[in-house]
Amino acid sequence: MTRLPVLVVGAGPVGLAVAVELSRRGLAVRIVDPGDGPVPDEPSRPLVILPATLAILAASGLSASLPSLGNRLVSACVARGGRRLARIEFRAAARDTAYPFLLSLEAGRMERAMAEWLAARGIGVERGVSITGLRDTHRPVALLSTGEVLAVDAVVGCDGARSWLRRELGIPFVGEDSPGRFAFVDVERAAAADASMLEIDLLPGEGAVASVPLDARRVRLIGVEGGAQGLQDRAEALGRILRHSDVSVAFRHAERMARGRVFLCGDAAHGPSPFGGRGMTLGIADAATLAFLLNTGRESEYEAMRLPVVRRAIARGRAATQRLAAPNAALLKALRWLAPAALALPGVQRRVARAVLALDLRPAPWL
Repeated sequence: MTRLPVLVVGAGPVGLAVAVELSRRGLAVRIVDPGDGPVPDEPSRPLVILPATLAILAASGLSASLPSLGNRLVSACVARGGRRLARIEFRAAARDTAYPFLLSLEAGRMERAMAEWLAARGIGVERGVSITGLRDTHRPVALLSTGEVLAVDAVVGCDGARSWLRRELGIPFVGEDSPGRFAFVDVERAAAADASMLEIDLLPGEGAVASVPLDARRVRLIGVEGGAQGLQDRAEALGRILRHSDVSVAFRHAERMARGRVFLCGDAAHGPSPFGGRGMTLGIADAATLAFLLNTGRESEYEAMRLPVVRRAIARGRAATQRLAAPNAALLKALRWLAPAALALPGVQRRVARAVLALDLRPAPWL
């Protein structure tokens, strides 16, 4: 008997990852998205891609091509109030990963590369198509905006934080909202600069500001909206402001990640932190895990396998975000004197490098 296709709802990086992982395992897939197409390569939302994400995408071959589309960050600098305290080279401090770097990459380029991978295998993203109804969660039948009534093997919701599918299923999004907002400022530098280094500047009274180079001329600044004037001043000193946006942060997750043969992945299932790039990595790990389980007939294990991971990640993300939003004053004072010596120690460099690269996020060997 021919197996019905899996319907993926949403064609952002996580939805595309679900489709890629299902396809490479030989499962039929259809992917729909209400938008007109992938966002343009430039300008689009920059992403920070962690080693764990590249490790997951290695099996499909995407991790071999994506680095050439973006910018490799091979070191990190810790600063206090603009004064650089130490620089850590990732390769020397993190030898147990095949990807000792962060990859800054526009979302549009990543989405296009993944969509092209699917197109080469005869799978097109059905643009301008949304799911409008769902009958039965155990033998799903999806109603599409085109009028098509589609019987499917499973439905995977990758339709973002305001997920239609999650709301249709009546699944609560539990947790709390952060009281603050976070600002993102993209800047075109007045002159080319080193694009290989991530900088984290701890500012007394303003929280931390992360500077993420996109290339030699463009950089993204991320900081606390409460310190937005300082962020704005820093951006103007660097060069021409390309765009300025801010977001609220929700430390939330879906109370359930599965109901019958309907599953939630990525932002539809959990709220990301703006720091560290862990949100997308968590979502792509959802995607790869679900594809493996669907292929092996173990999909009933998905929620039990992923929900504890999501809860831990949100707890850690909340704690890290709070520390970066309001660094301890005594710690900042101590850093001025102690950090240069401490960060020169190989053991301390390894710990910092592993934290920045999020090497605690290791994909399961069967992925």
